[in-house]
Amino acid sequence: MAARPGSRRETRRINTLEIMTITLPSGQPNERFIRYVRPPVRDDDDHPPLFPLRPATRKLRLGIDVTTVPTPPDGLLAGYLTRDEIDVQLLLPEDQEVPSTWAALLPTATTVRVGFTAVPESWPMVLAFSVGFAADSETRRTRGTAEFFPAYQLADAQAAPASAQPLNLSQRHHAAAYATVAAKVDIDVIVTNAPTAGRPDVADNDLVVAVTPDDAVALIGLHLRMTANPVVGVQRGALAGDVGSWETTLTTRTIENLYNWGLVSHMRYFEIFQALAARESDSATVTALKSIRVRLTRAARALDHMLAALSNPLNNHHEADVIETAAEAFDRELLYLAAAFDIYGRRYPLLIDPTRDPKNFRQSLDGKGYIRDHVEKEYDAGLLVDVQRLHVYATVCKVLRNHIHDGILPVNQHLGRSYGSTRNIALNLDAMPELLPGSTAVDTRLTQAHYDSLGAWQADPADAFATTMKVADLATAGVTLLVSGLQLIEEFTKVILRNEPQTAAAPSPLLGCLTAPPEWSEPPLHERAVLYGALFGYHPV
Repeated sequence: MAARPGSRRETRRINTLEIMTITLPSGQPNERFIRYVRPPVRDDDDHPPLFPLRPATRKLRLGIDVTTVPTPPDGLLAGYLTRDEIDVQLLLPEDQEVPSTWAALLPTATTVRVGFTAVPESWPMVLAFSVGFAADSETRRTRGTAEFFPAYQLADAQAAPASAQPLNLSQRHHAAAYATVAAKVDIDVIVTNAPTAGRPDVADNDLVVAVTPDDAVALIGLHLRMTANPVVGVQRGALAGDVGSWETTLTTRTIENLYNWGLVSHMRYFEIFQALAARESDSATVTALKSIRVRLTRAARALDHMLAALSNPLNNHHEADVIETAAEAFDRELLYLAAAFDIYGRRYPLLIDPTRDPKNFRQSLDGKGYIRDHVEKEYDAGLLVDVQRLHVYATVCKVLRNHIHDGILPVNQHLGRSYGSTRNIALNLDAMPELLPGSTAVDTRLTQAHYDSLGAWQADPADAFATTMKVADLATAGVTLLVSGLQLIEEFTKVILRNEPQTAAAPSPLLGCLTAPPEWSEPPLHERAVLYGALFGYHPV
């Protein structure tokens, strides 16, 4: 017979449960999940683990456009071109010899001679234009042709944004010829100083992306991180008397260190904040800043995973896996960014008044009214211009995070051009009224510049009877939200460290603790910080 709720028997049963003794076993648990493969007994290259943290990926193949990069470029890139992880091929006109400086740096590099000068004015734009090429290495010779349709470059020119730097058709044709040949010889990235580099209105960047030498360093950095390679620098040279050679390496030892050091390499105020808090024995602020830093590095790792997933083809066999992998990584990025904003948003009011009860201050930095309610009254508007601009992106992050909690972010592939069949993985803005232009629920602070930087566009329907859809490119949104998040945290930290709050009665001594004369300017970054920042490419130059 069951005991009545509140009866003596029920009371005795509850009391018995309350005094039940729990004994944790000493030395090892009584139960343990063991259905996973253990690491090999011998830890060496001949006995790799089943699922290595450093996967066996191929080399990154760079094609150097010698017509626009006639000599090894100044800066960091040249130091990476001789790395074992990089396969460099020299792209040059068919009647040109390899420049001596390139031959000296890369004596064994594959040369790819491109038989292209220009598309004749009389050429019918709707017909394919053939480009011959000859690829020669120490062990292999390849001859072939590649094709592109000049009509597409004309369509690109007509669809280019009015604010974009003008490109003439010859520049677009050059990019098309080199991209189609690069695709034929399996080049991953074209390194060029041509004005078409990195241009979203050049569709040939969808085939083989063309980047500047500086942006190539960031791609190399992604390759190092995704292959768990902590060696960020290698220098080689010959010993005196030609009796041998020497090599030195610069390593972060772990990928965790690479993220931890690299991501904040340009965030000097945020980085010094932790040291200042430690000096003041403010352990709560030290802990909060450490936690923010970890969340930011994990957000960056998630973004790297998304970009890596996008290197896989969207075909009938794997498109669902590519979309799911990219979408899941984007979810992680958003959640970690939101966590960083939560921690900072809750910590700041306690710096304004350290006597406050933390339980009563649970606001987040990404809250729509956070700057208005907590920051504007303490600092002049002129100090908050960048904070206000960047804060809008944080509120976008919050909207997306809330949609993750409510359900599933609407991520799918959509037509990425007004012609052709190129598809991009994108967010469906139509399904999120808070981000839909013209909606009554949208944040009125969102401007054209915000939507452009999030990669928003009206995607043409993929099916005959479908309608257009407002979407945002997933890669663009992911990079923009991370970059703006890093900048927001750095700019906000700069404001509160360099300026005393105006209305706080007894704030933390950390607020306004950094002072400088009016003529003072920030010193240049340390060369190591410059290197780490270049390998990530997530900080403005």
